[in-house]
Amino acid sequence: MANIQLAIFSIILTLLISPVQLLAVEPDHEHHGAHVHGEAQLLIAVEGNTLEIEFISPAMNIVGFEYLPRNNTQLEAVKSAIEILNQPGQLFSLPSGAECHTSTFSVESPFSGHEKHAHGEADHRDFAAHYHFLCTDMSRLKRVEVGIFKQFPATDVIEVQSISQRGQRMTELTPEHNSVEL
Repeated sequence: MANIQLAIFSIILTLLISPVQLLAVEPDHEHHGAHVHGEAQLLIAVEGNTLEIEFISPAMNIVGFEYLPRNNTQLEAVKSAIEILNQPGQLFSLPSGAECHTSTFSVESPFSGHEKHAHGEADHRDFAAHYHFLCTDMSRLKRVEVGIFKQFPATDVIEVQSISQRGQRMTELTPEHNSVEL
C-alpha cells in the first residue's frame, strides 16, 4: 500500500511541477522549439576535439509533406532525403585545416515505424539528425558552412544555437547567409 501511495504522490508531484517548469521556460526558447514549416533548428556544440551538430526540421521542409507516404514518388522522396541526411559532407563544410572527420551520425525519419506526434489540431512530423565529428586542430574550426538550403530548398530559415570556446550564441541562417561563426 505504501508503494502505491508513493507512486500516486510522485505522479501528482510531477503534474504539479511540470506546469511550473513550463512557465519558467524563456519565451525565446519556446519559440525556437516550435514546429514551423520553412524553419529548422541547428544545435552546434564544440568541446575538446569534438564537434556535435544536431539538425531538426519539419518533414514538410525535407520531403514536402508530413502525412505517411501515399505513393511511390513520396516513398522515393523519403528515401532520397534519408540518403542526403546520411551524408554530412553534403550538409556541412568545415575548414580543411581543422581536419575534422565524421565519427558517428544518426538520422531519424518520422516515417520509420509510422509513429504520429500529435500537437494540437494537426499531426507534425520532424526529421532529426545528429552528427559527431572529431577534429585534429580545433583552433582552425572557426565556422561551419551549412549546405542544407541547397539540399532542401523548402527550408527558408535555420535557427542556430551554438556553444563553443567563444561562448553561447543564437543566430538565424538563410540561403544568402549560410555560415555559422564559432
